[in-house]
This record gives sequence, C-alpha cells and structure tokens, in this order.
Amino acid sequence: MEEFEEIRTKALELFEQRKYLLRVHSLGRMAERSIYPSDIKLVLLHGSLYKKEIDTFGDTRYTMRGWDHESKNIRITFILKDVLIIITVIREEEMK
Repeated sequence: MEEFEEIRTKALELFEQRKYLLRVHSLGRMAERSIYPSDIKLVLLHGSLYKKEIDTFGDTRYTMRGWDHESKNIRITFILKDVLIIITVIREEEMK
C-alpha cells in the first residue's frame, strides 16, 4: 500500500502543477460522460487503487476508482512519466 500512496502523491502533484496530458481518447470520453478535470482530482485525492498492469509498451498503467462531483463512481487509468498521462475515464455504471 505504501507504493500506492507514493503513486497517488506523485500523480496528484503533477496534476496540481498542470503537468498532465489528456489523451484524445480520454478527452472524448470525458466530453461524452460529462466528466471534468476536477473529477480526476477527486479520484486522485480520495480514490483507491483498482488495478496495476504493464501495457504493451512496457509502461505501468494504474487504474483508480473514486467518485465525481455528482458522487457517481468513476475510474481513471493513467501512466506516470515526467507528466501524468490520463488514458481514459470511465463512469462505472456504464460498465454494467
């Protein structure tokens, strides 16, 4: 769990410094789902680690679960490099 807190702290720090990239995929999903950057911050502040995996490029992808400004459950998937790379944002009720 200690490693996760380090990941969360680093991701939140990069987000607050505006050192993040929203991939085209994540921007489209956010627009479709009325999810805002402030919702990403809520997940980074209060969410929990859902999944950690290595992608096909060898990058570690983290998925966190949390809630948005309407208290709806969402998940964010991101990669940490010199910047926080937001890959996608999913509203969990859409997954059912």
